[in-house]
This record gives sequence, structure tokens and C-alpha cells, in this order.
Amino acid sequence: MKLALIDKLQGWISEPPPEHLFEITETSLAAVSPRNPREQRQEALPERGLAVSPSAPNLLKPQLYRDALPRVTAGDMTKRRTAALVIPDYAARTATLDFDQFPAGEEERLALLRFRLRKSVPFPIDEAQVSYGIQFQRENHVDVLAIAIARPILAEYESILVEAGYRLGVVVPSSLAALRLCGNGEQKLKVLVKAAGRIISVLLIENARVRLIRSLDLGEQEGEPEATPVDVILPFLQQTLAYAEDQIGQPASQLLLCGFGPQTTVLGEMAEQEFTIPYAPVHSKFGAASQDNAGLLGLLERYAG
Repeated sequence: MKLALIDKLQGWISEPPPEHLFEITETSLAAVSPRNPREQRQEALPERGLAVSPSAPNLLKPQLYRDALPRVTAGDMTKRRTAALVIPDYAARTATLDFDQFPAGEEERLALLRFRLRKSVPFPIDEAQVSYGIQFQRENHVDVLAIAIARPILAEYESILVEAGYRLGVVVPSSLAALRLCGNGEQKLKVLVKAAGRIISVLLIENARVRLIRSLDLGEQEGEPEATPVDVILPFLQQTLAYAEDQIGQPASQLLLCGFGPQTTVLGEMAEQEFTIPYAPVHSKFGAASQDNAGLLGLLERYAG
């Protein structure tokens, strides 16, 4: 079976829902079945299990996830178990690309995407897994959301479940999986700021269409050892809001925050004061969204909602 990094954004439910949904982070493994959406399980690891990178091995201690897997699935040994897996944003590279014309053939499309992505990814694009979704299309304008991941890194994440007997149909970065939690079909432009460990992701979203996506590794920030996440996020957010007005032609109407825990109110109020933009925490009808499960809850709302 060919593993898709992400299938078409408009058709995630074209096949029966996976029997299990998983989200893997640097310090936890979470799981739920769409058949029993209220029975979510999460296992905190005794130590850091991976170091997220788009270009270097990620899994530091894969056995920690293997040991946690039976506990988050309650030992389910059903044959031919199907699964979807949410991985950290920073393990892949995601971009929105505009084309005047987009080829009809799949081989030609992927070749064009690899050409456009070649200079913006820190790994050999010809050896990467590339997937895409057409977000918007009209005459002489095609907007594509493209995702690329180095195959060895994808294989690392894949192996945790495949070696346990799961059949993977979808592997998706956490922020994209969490899009369902950001509202559906609304024309207003929103900003999602999502924290996961040392990784901060910022997305501009309009009518379920990703207009911009950026990820920042706070662990790579040098020269500011005293900076708090809030200190780093506000300038990052300012750049994003400026992009919205300059390049998209409209201001963002709402700030959505995910993964900041007790800092949510502090960050939200600072952003409201600095940029005059209202904020709200990301939430799901199936539970509180956190650094460890926001993508999982997004898929759950898509498959079980």
C-alpha cells in the first residue's frame, strides 16, 4: 500500500474512517478510535522520545513509543487495524503555491511541485514524499497546499505503527490535522498560533483554505537566552499580520491559540493590546485541545463528527 502524507484536503472521508487515530509528539503518544470518540488515551513518556527535525533522524528512543502503544490502545489486537497518524509540524515542510496552470497528470503535477519546492526544503526533494491538495481553482489561478517530508523521516514515524501491525492510510502534520478545530466555511481571515514543545506554527486560514503556514523552532533561536515564548511569538505574529494586510489584502479578524496552557490568556491579552485582534483558545467538542492532542482531535471531529 502506498502511504499518503496527506490525501486530498476536500476528500479525507472518501474511504471508511480509520479504526484508530494517533498523535505522536516529543513527549507523548495519544490515541482514540472514531467509534468511541470519548475514550481518548494519552501516555506521557518518562523522557523525551524524539527531536523534531526535517533533515535529521527524529526518533531518539523509539522503544518508548512501542511500549506506550498497547496502553493507549487498551491492547486492541484486532486484525487488519487501519490507522491515521498525526506527526509534528516541523518534521515536514508545508507551503502554499500559486500556479497559472496546474497539469492534469499526476506525474507532471508532482514534478512541478518538486521543482517549486526544491530550494525551500532542507532535504533532497527528489527523494522526498510529496503530497498536495488543490485548495482553490479558477481560470489562470490554482492555489495548491503542498507537503514534503524526507522519506527516511517518514519511515521512522511510520515504523512505530506498521511494526505493530497497523495499516496506515494518512500521515499528516499536526496543524493541518487541527484545521477542523478552527471553524468551517467562514470567509473571515483567522490566525492560528499553535505550540508543540519548542515548535511554534502560525497559519493564516480563510474559508478552510490555508493562505500561509510557517513553523519556528524556538530551540534554534540564539542570542536571546532570556526570551520567553511570548517574547518570541509576538514579533512572529506581527510579521504574519503584516503579511495578511500586504499580500492578502485584508486584516486578520481573530487569533486562535493552541497548546499554550496557562499562558493562553497572557499571550491572548498581549496580542489584543498590541494588535487589536480578539483571541480565543482552540477547542473541540471531544475535549480540551493541547500540545499533545490538537491534531488528533481535529481528525476525530472529521471522522467522528
